[in-house]
Amino acid sequence: MAYINVSGTGDFATLHISTATIAGTTASTATGILAVPSMQNITLSNANGVFRWKQLDSTSEKAIALAATNQISMNIVLDDNAYFGQTSADAGSATAKGIFSLSNDKTLVYFRLYYSGVGSGDRYVSGSAYMTGLAPAVTADQPIWVSPLTLDVVGDFGTGTV
Repeated sequence: MAYINVSGTGDFATLHISTATIAGTTASTATGILAVPSMQNITLSNANGVFRWKQLDSTSEKAIALAATNQISMNIVLDDNAYFGQTSADAGSATAKGIFSLSNDKTLVYFRLYYSGVGSGDRYVSGSAYMTGLAPAVTADQPIWVSPLTLDVVGDFGTGTV
């Protein structure tokens, strides 16, 4: 059995966001791809819908599978460049726009969630999504801005290996 460990050096869960399809098998951020920094936690959800009904001629419910609701949700510590974008980056890229504008402008983004690093042989899920659920908060006991963030996936998750 091989557990997916994210506590080793270079084995961290990594999320890349782009405004264009992420091509190839390499995990590069050189082309305007935003590596979401400071993730506190991350949850990948593949929730298949089910329609259930009862019939008079049966003692058990019937069920059929419906389309899945696919999401990636996380909490992030806000980084100024990642959240508001970098003016030095290619115009229109995820790096230039930043997390806030990508969400606020309802931009369809493309993502790859690497389970345990971005090295050769590491696995990922990918797809396209809308970024939602931003709710930055700061308190006296938590003096840095932290926000939930959800990627509402359009369609199915894809999988791959670096």
